[in-house]
Amino acid sequence: MRVAYDGGGFSGFMKNPEARTVEQALEMALSESLRHPVKLSCAGRTDRGVHARGQVIALDADASHFDAHALGRALNRRLGPEMAVDRIEEAPPTFDARLSCTARSYRYHVLNRPVGDPLRRHVTWHIPGPLDLAAMNAAAAELIGLHDFTAFSKKNKSRPEAASLRRVRHAEWVPKNDIVRFDITANAFTHQMVRSLVGMFVAIGLGRREIGEFGEVLRGLDRGVAPGPAPPDGLVLWEAHYD
Repeated sequence: MRVAYDGGGFSGFMKNPEARTVEQALEMALSESLRHPVKLSCAGRTDRGVHARGQVIALDADASHFDAHALGRALNRRLGPEMAVDRIEEAPPTFDARLSCTARSYRYHVLNRPVGDPLRRHVTWHIPGPLDLAAMNAAAAELIGLHDFTAFSKKNKSRPEAASLRRVRHAEWVPKNDIVRFDITANAFTHQMVRSLVGMFVAIGLGRREIGEFGEVLRGLDRGVAPGPAPPDGLVLWEAHYD
């Protein structure tokens, strides 16, 4: 099923006994609707405050209690307005939302104008100063291909040995009115990778960093040299790709 959610009220996707998460809310609603316990797999484990438009989850359901249309109505009654399920379909038995996913696309939205917008503060990062998009795109072009993103990744305490190699297919800054968005597609993402990249690109756009510094930081593999990550509010898991 494809799920969209406002991540502002959740402490990320993954289950956490001490906080409210997307996975917990989904599992509870699904278990109540299907009348049996469920275990989910997801395309991407979003962090606290990060939104989703095209999150994909998969689960095993008892066929005797499964009706896609009725399940969708029941879930949207239970989960709305923070969350919405807009697509449910049967998948092959071998399908896994994470392992079957060949690529993920994220979008980050920057509100680039002198005065902020209170109505968009939860879905954008407000940058009042002018941004040099040509410089930001020149730096973003270096992302295409296979790279080690250690410099732009938060260390995983539970898996300190986790590899940071990721293959980026597309990376571009696109202006539209007073919104400047960053579109990026890769086979997978490390923890805080997109937000950390956005922090670096905005620093370049504001003239606080040089274009050439991006490649140096990327190849240097030193997290301490990169700027801090952008706020989670502007980030959206936009689409999960499957063959």
